[in-house]
Amino acid sequence: MPTYDFRCPKCSHHFEAILPFGSASRPLCPKCRHKKTEKLITPPAIHFKGTGFFVTDSRKKSPPGKKPAKTAPEVKPDTKKEPSTPPSAEGNKPDAKA
Repeated sequence: MPTYDFRCPKCSHHFEAILPFGSASRPLCPKCRHKKTEKLITPPAIHFKGTGFFVTDSRKKSPPGKKPAKTAPEVKPDTKKEPSTPPSAEGNKPDAKA
């Protein structure tokens, strides 16, 4: 069962109480026994421990004794343009068949 935080409006005492989910009843103030306590909004106490919570946990693992395959480095297009040389007159002529 979850733990909830409460505050007494009469004496301003803050306390915790364990109640079942969806319970409409409010606990009495342990200090002054006032009936109308206020339920406070608090962050949940969740701790992510173990595997499966991070991106690296979902990667495929290589078999034992085998090194992971290296991926090719990303090739970036060359932004510098080299000056083009004019083609030679002999190299661009199509072969003539007689």
